[in-house]
Amino acid sequence: MRRRRKKAGWWIGILGLLGLTFVTGSLQAMPNETPSRRDIGEVLRAHDQELLKLPNVVGVYVGLMADEKTPCLKVMLSRETPATERALPKSLEGYPVVTEVTGEVRPLR
Repeated sequence: MRRRRKKAGWWIGILGLLGLTFVTGSLQAMPNETPSRRDIGEVLRAHDQELLKLPNVVGVYVGLMADEKTPCLKVMLSRETPATERALPKSLEGYPVVTEVTGEVRPLR
């Protein structure tokens, strides 16, 4: 009889740990299901000046990724350098940042 109590206690402990793991895992996953993001135009307006201060950046605009569905921030570069690539963020407020080399941009006369 004494042996059964030890086994029962062991199983109750295991089940309790599994239940606790499930509950805490579910609580942590919930906030990530619906990410709240600002409109991409607002994100561009909030960050365009800081991006334009980086070396070789000649323009920024809202564009689409290669899938032609996913919005992104496009950064126009006069030329590509490792220093510029390191200075640019990979994303801003959840939106991907994509570079494209356009060359120098000059006003029309």
